[in-house]
Amino acid sequence: MVFAGRLTRFALHGCASALALCAAATGCLAAEMPVDSGGTPRDLIFMADARSAARHGRYSEAIAKMTAVVDQSPNFADGYYVRAVYERDAGRFSEATADLDRAQAFHPDASEIRLVRATVALRQHDARAALADLSEAAKLPLLSLWKHTRFAFTVHTTSFALAYTSIAQQMLGQTDAAIDAFRHELDFESERPWYVLGAHCYYAAMVGQLDMAELTCGEAIRRQGHDIGDYDSLGLAHLKMGKWSAAIQDFTLSLQSRPDLTLSLYGRGIAKRASGDAAGGNADIAAAKQGEPDIVNIMTSMGIKAS
Repeated sequence: MVFAGRLTRFALHGCASALALCAAATGCLAAEMPVDSGGTPRDLIFMADARSAARHGRYSEAIAKMTAVVDQSPNFADGYYVRAVYERDAGRFSEATADLDRAQAFHPDASEIRLVRATVALRQHDARAALADLSEAAKLPLLSLWKHTRFAFTVHTTSFALAYTSIAQQMLGQTDAAIDAFRHELDFESERPWYVLGAHCYYAAMVGQLDMAELTCGEAIRRQGHDIGDYDSLGLAHLKMGKWSAAIQDFTLSLQSRPDLTLSLYGRGIAKRASGDAAGGNADIAAAKQGEPDIVNIMTSMGIKAS
């Protein structure tokens, strides 16, 4: 497979490519690219707070904290990159794309930015755009050196790229290619296969590949034995399938580790309402809205609407 072949060549030629890119940047690109400030200690504290908020599904809070970061440090590339990730997760796709553009202006060699672009495209059901971003990522060097940060195309990143490729190809009806990419994905991920399986499940559920989502999340849970978000993703798939009791069980298990996870609370609330438990469903949805005021729009961007 052409894409997989390009990824494997990172291991052999990544360092040479990085050196060549640095040499080019020293010449014509150095005068054109803005300089990444790397942020301040205060920025890093705000980023940690934003990460904690996002982990509990409080994306509006996370985005607000990252906005404070970039307002204080407008030349901090990672600030835009991290905010873009939270904007994507909140379904604010045009804002995420704008922030990725800002980050890419500082670091045009960063393959990781292209991967996030691919996930934004998948969330918008644009398989061709996702594959174009993944193709661009595969042409970039192994390492992108940022101030205080090193973005590296690791085995995990390669596995994620193959997962996104598989999902996009299936969306286009390229079943054989999608299966081939999925096999390569598991071959590459030798360290933590549940890690990439969980990501595959999440995006498969987003685009409506519900049988695949059910399969990959179930396998991720079987292999790692503790929740890192897989039960929430499985709940999303079961919710879209109309498997209400299964969705309630999934979201309840997800909430054991994060009782205030807004996504699981809202999803369980919808499933409870559909099962006839209006009071329980309304209570869960109210709790989700308290934690994330924009939860209705966020879940709508995932294909879930209140009943």
